[in-house]
Parts: sequence; structure tokens; C-alpha cells
Amino acid sequence: MPNGNPQKPASVNIKAHHAQCELNFYRLLNLMPKLEDGVQQWLFDVGVHANFTVKLRVIESARYTTTVEVIQQQDGLQPPKLVVRLYHDANMAEIISWDRHRHWKPQYTYPNPQMYMPDEKLELNRFLGDWLEFCHSQGYAHPENCETVLVNKK
Repeated sequence: MPNGNPQKPASVNIKAHHAQCELNFYRLLNLMPKLEDGVQQWLFDVGVHANFTVKLRVIESARYTTTVEVIQQQDGLQPPKLVVRLYHDANMAEIISWDRHRHWKPQYTYPNPQMYMPDEKLELNRFLGDWLEFCHSQGYAHPENCETVLVNKK
């Protein structure tokens, strides 16, 4: 034990991660009305003065999953691009790619060469949840879809 301070390994909080992914599933579906009817793309402005535009686009669809590209477009800035997979059988959604980053480990030692947080995967999904909640707070969740999802799905 160098310096007498053994570093306790961080544990993965699977319960928190699953809870976050379940919330993200419903938040994302609420922004994608008529997905089940075959609509593949949604575009809306966010902010009082249209601070940025959000583009959601289905890039892959399978029996139990849908993969969605999420892009926030803003003048003069390179837009961040998230790829989110929705797992319909588990009612969960999680980020599978952010720009060129993907395949995160459940935990990292810190510091690390990529400067990922010890719980990077959970933090990314929390960011997605906060971002989706912001879109909802701006009035972009569709109430008719919210009712359908909450009553019929869970």
C-alpha cells in the first residue's frame, strides 16, 4: 500500500443506471410522437428565441430496439451528436455513442487518459436525462403521447 491510502474500487450503481435509462426512455418517446406510425424524424426549436434546434432521427429500427440520432444544432457551433438506443422490451434508453466516443466501461479509475469520470456511462445518461427534461420544460413533450406511454406502456 503506497502512502498507506489504498484506493477503494468504485462500485457500479446498476439500480441508479437502470432507473435513469427508464426515465430517458419515456422522456425520449414523449419527444417522438407517432413513432409507432412510422414517423422517422422530428425537428423543433428550443428556447424563447430559438436558441438551438433539436433534430431526432431514427437511424435503425428492429423488433425490440430503435436507434436514434440526437443532434443539437446551434449557429456557429459544431453540434454534439448523440446516438441513443431504445430497448422497447425493457423500456430503457441509453447513450451508445457521443461524437466519436463509444463502448464505455462500467467504471474507470480517475484520472485516466480520456479523463472520463469514474462512472462515465451513468453520467452520460444523466446528461441525456437533464437535456431531455429541458426540452420537456420548454413545452416540446406531446401530452397525447405522454398519456399513451404512461397508461399503455407501464
